[in-house]
Amino acid sequence: MRPEAHCMRNLPQADVPLLPFVWTRGIAARETLRYLDRKGIDAEPLLSKSELSRVQLTQDPGKLSAASQHRFLELAAVEADDPLLGLHAAAAMDLREIGLLFYLAASSATVAEALEHLAEYAATTTEEIRLEISQQQNESLLILHRALVVDEPCRQHSEFTALSFNRVLHKLTNRDFAPSRVGFAHARDSGLREVHRILRCPVEFMQAVDSWVLPQSILELPVISEDSRLLQILEAHAGDMLSEKRAPAGLRSLVEDQLIGLLPSGRARAAVVAEQLGMSERSFRRRLVQESTNFGEVLDRLRNRLALRYLEEEQVSLKQIAWLLGYSELGAFNHAFKRWTGTSPGQMRKQRASASSA
Repeated sequence: MRPEAHCMRNLPQADVPLLPFVWTRGIAARETLRYLDRKGIDAEPLLSKSELSRVQLTQDPGKLSAASQHRFLELAAVEADDPLLGLHAAAAMDLREIGLLFYLAASSATVAEALEHLAEYAATTTEEIRLEISQQQNESLLILHRALVVDEPCRQHSEFTALSFNRVLHKLTNRDFAPSRVGFAHARDSGLREVHRILRCPVEFMQAVDSWVLPQSILELPVISEDSRLLQILEAHAGDMLSEKRAPAGLRSLVEDQLIGLLPSGRARAAVVAEQLGMSERSFRRRLVQESTNFGEVLDRLRNRLALRYLEEEQVSLKQIAWLLGYSELGAFNHAFKRWTGTSPGQMRKQRASASSA
């Protein structure tokens, strides 16, 4: 391995314990796969070498190996002859692909609050990264701590993360700005001018950790999509994802715990839940039958309960509720709601409003 490839060699060992398996949701790997597809490059050999598959990335992304993700990004950069692949993949990403973390940030009141939510709930997306915020006089230092990932290089992922972070801040504020400085733990001996151009700020390499410096003026900016009611709901989702599984709970309760986190991403499928619970899909379905239920019934009843709860939050739109429940279209949510209650969600909300004002 090239010496510059190992991105965390300067970190204190106590801060980043070596873990045999570090999981991630694989956002960067999926965007890299899309990048290769756009370029007409055959990704299958690279996926195979990385112990990943197209189906795994596009249909059941669950918990992937962070080491496999890093390996895939680095192999893709070589195959595409693009040493800045991480930056280029991040530039083309639809930020909604980030999922729950993006919506938490987008519902916050200020940039500072958005950063706090990113730091608090980063573990819903990956166990590899921990975000630390250090307040200084007129600026804040954001430090990205990584777990050591089986000695895999992570240059492409670090740069993917940096530009994704910048783009999220731009989206939240609709302001054209850049961090005061970005630091990377890895080395880079080529493409420096282009890195500076894309990130639009001074960039330092061979640092102890990946980091960003943001001036206080940026932290105080309002988030244009602030939604305090939606934020409460999303925080409840994120909190459920972070909480430990209830020890004596039956399988139905464990499944509901998983589904609460999977619904907004559209990945509430039996195969995904089974994998997260450490079961084969066949065993998973058999266990549910033993509890006199099935996956479709658990999913349907959970959506029903959540829909009724969300309708009480007047500031949460029907489209937002549909997203929270994992429906790609409002029409599908309306159809399901009528099946549950005999009326539409809009009519139900009006009836409740009339009853409360009477």
